[in-house]
Formats: sequence, C-alpha cells, structure tokens
Amino acid sequence: MTDFNLNSFKSLYQTFDSEMLERLSEFYSPNIAFKDPIHQLQGLGALKDYFAGLCNPEQQCSFVFTNQVVTNQQAFLQWQMHYRHPRLNKGKRLTLDGGSLIKFDTSIFYHEDFYDMGAMIYQHIPILGWAVKSINAKLVNAHEQD
Repeated sequence: MTDFNLNSFKSLYQTFDSEMLERLSEFYSPNIAFKDPIHQLQGLGALKDYFAGLCNPEQQCSFVFTNQVVTNQQAFLQWQMHYRHPRLNKGKRLTLDGGSLIKFDTSIFYHEDFYDMGAMIYQHIPILGWAVKSINAKLVNAHEQD
C-alpha cells in the first residue's frame, strides 16, 4: 500500500498559481520525469521553473478532473483545463480536454500529460487557426466519404 494521496494531488491543480508551486514537493519526487507535447523535463527544479512560467497575472489556469483509472501505483486522470491567455481567443476563457499518466510510490516519479496542441493554441491564433480548422474539416469530410 502507498502513502500517496491522489485526491490531495488533484486538489493541488484546482488553481494553477504560485501557492501551488510551493506545494509541488509534497507530491513530486526530487527526480521527477515530466513530459508533455512541448517539453521533457527531469527534476523538481526544472518542473517548478516550467510551471512558474505559466503562473502570471495575465494567464489563468485550473483543472477539473473528470475520470480516473488507478492501478498498481499508477493512475490515468482525464481532465478539462480551463485557461485564459491574453493572446488567445481575445483573452476569453478556453477549455481543453486532456489526460495525465502518473506513476508513484510515496511520491510521483513520472508524470506525462496528453493533449492536442492544435486545440490548445494553434486554433486560436489568427490565420494559423483558420488553417488548422480547415485541415481538420477536410480530414473529417474525407473520413465520412470512406
């Protein structure tokens, strides 16, 4: 049995802010391996630096966990990230579906996030967003004709 508290971990991500940064060491191993579609990081210091770059007054971010599968000291968590960035969607709130695979003993030693970069960023940038949406529509139409 493990001492890791998954519910406390999920509550950590309710608000992505500087207070949350201070609590990362309660949940993550000093040698955490972290991966997402943009970065691959090693160590708690690198993770804190990465997350600190996302915590500023112009941006807002929070997570709502919608499902989980837990087995053998690992969990897959489905989530919705609610975020706001002044350069995306005219600063209005956006929602992104994704998931996280975490592996733990008494703390998390592996964390990998899965999400669609197009849905997160590219679709909300003028011109590039139009191109991504056009390509997605063509792919859907081609699939429907098969």
